[in-house]
Amino acid sequence: MIPEHRNESQNPEYNDHSRGQVPVARHFRERDAPYLTAIRDKLPELVARATRRRAAQAGVAVAAVGVIGLLVGCGTSGQSEPEVQDAALQAPIQAPSVPQQQADSAKPEPQAAQPAPAVPEQEPAAAPAAPDTQAEPEAPPGPPVEGIDVSNHNGDIDWKQVAADGKKFTFVLATDGTSFTNPRYGEQYHGAKEAGLIAGAYHFARPGSSSAEEQAERFLKTADYQADGKTLPPVLDLEVDPKAGGCYGLSVDQMQQWTKTFNEKVKERTGKDAIIYANPSFWRECMGSTDAFGNHALWLASYDVDNPAVPNGFGDWDFWQYTSKGKVAGINTNTDLNKYKEGLARLERLAR
Repeated sequence: MIPEHRNESQNPEYNDHSRGQVPVARHFRERDAPYLTAIRDKLPELVARATRRRAAQAGVAVAAVGVIGLLVGCGTSGQSEPEVQDAALQAPIQAPSVPQQQADSAKPEPQAAQPAPAVPEQEPAAAPAAPDTQAEPEAPPGPPVEGIDVSNHNGDIDWKQVAADGKKFTFVLATDGTSFTNPRYGEQYHGAKEAGLIAGAYHFARPGSSSAEEQAERFLKTADYQADGKTLPPVLDLEVDPKAGGCYGLSVDQMQQWTKTFNEKVKERTGKDAIIYANPSFWRECMGSTDAFGNHALWLASYDVDNPAVPNGFGDWDFWQYTSKGKVAGINTNTDLNKYKEGLARLERLAR
């Protein structure tokens, strides 16, 4: 460290200089020469250290030596002080040359660019769950199921005995034509359900008496269809005119249109396609063997045969009324007997 300047009044050299006896350069040389010599002697060591440091640190050392040279230059101005100038020239300070490989190794490792944090893609909003429209698997077929059909002619019925006799379903007459209503309909229909039977209502059609709309309205009002799992689809009973025979004075086209209108009314009110009751001769003569109703369940009337003929226009029978002279426990009169072909599981499915 260079000592601080003392007050001129206490420094005889400054006083001598003011009198012109001692040159200023001589004063600096005599005072600072020891320090400059010490610094010059340490230059090789400083250079050696710089070569072992990073290039950036070597640059710092060079800058420091440059500052020292500046101080020396300031203290030795003029040609009369060759010693100080020679010292500076004899040890010129340059940046030490560092081999390229060593310089490269001294460089800090470049930091890999950090990728911007990935912004997770926003998941699209889940679409509302679509309603389950998959059709329910079809119930397996089973052995034919026994049942009956009744009207006011059968009188009082003990439905518990009917059920104990193995009957699983019944059709009950609700209305006939334009004016007749079964007075026992309520007790027969509901009595059968209470005993555990599956029940359905039927209408005896008289197409020549009134419109299909009028008869359908009467029938549906009496039948009081309920989708309760115990009720078969409503039935349209098509038979020849019981008074005059034939097709009620209507053409085949008129019969088909009347039947179509009646069934549309039933579907509109209940959501079910009506079951069609018919025999092969009626279907051929009055309906022209049409297949327009082939999607409806067929209740086929055919007695005293082992294998009934199915009317053209239907693939097969669903219910078969095979006799009108059956004997059933709980009923005092002869009773119509029926079979459902596909088994109990499918019968229950039909009643939904």
